[in-house]
Amino acid sequence: MTVSRAVAAARAAQPAWAATPIGVRVAMLARFHELVYRRRAEIAALVARETGKPPLEVLSTEIGVMLDDVRFLQCAIPHHLKSPWFASASRALARKRLRIVHEPYGVVGVIAPWNYPFMLAGARLLPALSTGNAVVFKPSELTPETGAMTRALLVDAGVPEDVVGLVQGDGAAGAALAASPVDKVFLTGSTGAGRSVARACADRLVPCSLELGGSDPAIVLADADIPTAASGLVWGRFTNAGQTCLAPKRIFVETAVYDAFVAAAARATVTLRVGAAAGDSMDIGAMIAPRFRAAIENQLSDAVARGARIVATAPTVAGSSGDALCVPTILADVPPAARVMTEETFGPLMVIERVSSEDEAVARANGGEYGLAASIWTRDAARAGRIAGRLACGAVSINDVLVTAGIAELPHGGVRASGYGRIHGYAGIADCVRTKGIVAERFPRWRQGWWFGYSARTHAQIDAFIRFAHDPSPLGRLRALPGVLRLLISPERPV
Repeated sequence: MTVSRAVAAARAAQPAWAATPIGVRVAMLARFHELVYRRRAEIAALVARETGKPPLEVLSTEIGVMLDDVRFLQCAIPHHLKSPWFASASRALARKRLRIVHEPYGVVGVIAPWNYPFMLAGARLLPALSTGNAVVFKPSELTPETGAMTRALLVDAGVPEDVVGLVQGDGAAGAALAASPVDKVFLTGSTGAGRSVARACADRLVPCSLELGGSDPAIVLADADIPTAASGLVWGRFTNAGQTCLAPKRIFVETAVYDAFVAAAARATVTLRVGAAAGDSMDIGAMIAPRFRAAIENQLSDAVARGARIVATAPTVAGSSGDALCVPTILADVPPAARVMTEETFGPLMVIERVSSEDEAVARANGGEYGLAASIWTRDAARAGRIAGRLACGAVSINDVLVTAGIAELPHGGVRASGYGRIHGYAGIADCVRTKGIVAERFPRWRQGWWFGYSARTHAQIDAFIRFAHDPSPLGRLRALPGVLRLLISPERPV
């Protein structure tokens, strides 16, 4: 289907979907949860085939996260969309009732990535649909079948076909969707793609939500448990063949434990099982396409040419080969000007750097244009909390890594060149709705004291009311009371 036809069909179908009771949309979420659970093996096999990652990784980091997210939304959507009347804290507005309502944007575009094609698509599609939006969904051209299955599961769960349109294609299709007459665009992708989408949306003055690239730091302090930190960071860096936005790509280790950490990370790396045909017998499979392997090899060559040292490489399983198979590699002593330090490294390269202090680690972690996530490794919880507050990023893990992107209740997203907007949590739901304020007068035949009919007398009465509402002295408020009473009982004056 073309972008224009999909958007037109979604536009026609959206009002009826928005008018559907919240309970019906929540029931759709429950059916989707059941379908994903029952078909989890089938979904894992498909995603593994298209991406090259082991099925176990799909099961844990995509399907498991998706199921948690749906369960959260089943409870959170009705709560978030409630709009009860309430009273204002302002004494001047004591006669008013206030209400905040949350309304769908209308038709939104969702441009999903290939690295976590099921989970990250669902993190945008599910809250958008369950809040009453229609969606035009463009999956990556590298994972089209996963995109088609995701859409089919939603339809099977009860979403009307035109409410969730599917557009297949490459970057040109994504650009066309961003420029189409949708009411908001959600993109998970590269920083370059995010800038293009933001410009297209700015031309039409429509909002967008962007989850973009990262060059995430990890800080390993001298009191950290080194075997645990090394094991966690090796997994975090090399899982999904290193193709994870918030992977720990720059690891800063205090001098006292630097050598011990490098040795522990090297030991963990050389035990990995790497093979092009990723199954449950492999830890790491091939990258998504040969061109991505070439980009990593170019960054590696640049670092070595500038003086970086290769600490360890993971062995490939006998008989494994392929144009997209890239060997996990650890680098140390990398110069600051090397491309692996200044660019996003979207593949299995780990950079370990020595720092002399916490302050140096924080300063280097905050260097560069990105700000997606970070991790801190230490036994001192209070110290970790202080450091977390100093890091310029959207999320921080303490003694763990990557987990912030997979917690249904926790908002995930970046700052600076890593984008804006959030998935997951109540912030992810809020990203899918407009807010509207409503105020209602309790006594519709009683004019307001600040309306026209200005005079010295009304000026004095309004000033008396302000003194009554805000004077810090009880005596001052008492003295203002007569003027307030005159304001309240004064007869209607002609305009």
